[in-house]
Amino acid sequence: MNNLDLRIPAFEIKKAVYEDMILYCQQALPHEACGLLSGPQFNGMNLWKIKNESLNSNRFTMSKESIERTSKNANGIGEKISGIFHSHPSSPAYPSSHDIGNNPYPNLAYLIVSFYKGKVEVGCFQIIEGKVIPLKLIVVDE
Repeated sequence: MNNLDLRIPAFEIKKAVYEDMILYCQQALPHEACGLLSGPQFNGMNLWKIKNESLNSNRFTMSKESIERTSKNANGIGEKISGIFHSHPSSPAYPSSHDIGNNPYPNLAYLIVSFYKGKVEVGCFQIIEGKVIPLKLIVVDE
């Protein structure tokens, strides 16, 4: 594996975190919600809700300060940031061209909670050099 090959086959997320992420995103409708996930390894064991600072209802923006504070808090409990999430209130659970072009975190899982056509769907990806790589999302009880 070389330094440019950051792909991983799957991302595990704790069931309670998964459910809380969906609820948080649902409560933000019709706007997008966003935040980070952390774990002791490349997994989602904790959810960090971050205020969407975008004034556009179809975008999300997290401040650099919020991201740094969250990363410091995760490190304080022995975890690293492992994923970024946001919602798509009215489009599929797939990264938009804006998502693809503005993702500075190729080493993180990229989760999208979609409410497209009234159905809840969660997509999980990595976005590396403009390429969208689907990841298997594994919801675990522990």
